[in-house]
Amino acid sequence: MHKIKTTEIDGSIAVLIPKEVSDNYGISAGDEIDLSEADGAMILRSAQESARSREIADATEKVFDRWNNVFVELAKGAGEK
Repeated sequence: MHKIKTTEIDGSIAVLIPKEVSDNYGISAGDEIDLSEADGAMILRSAQESARSREIADATEKVFDRWNNVFVELAKGAGEK
């Protein structure tokens, strides 16, 4: 875990990311970073990782949509029809 600082710039709060962290994630000054929230946590992702996550979620949804009837029948178990 890293302790990071915030600063105010033009009425907004800026988060200062340590260089070692930004280097690990390939983030440079001026890059877009996606911010989301989940269970009281803020999640920062590089734009590339966010796009990759959306692609995986879309592909997963397509699989579930395509096979939904099969999954419903499997969930019923062997004793039900």
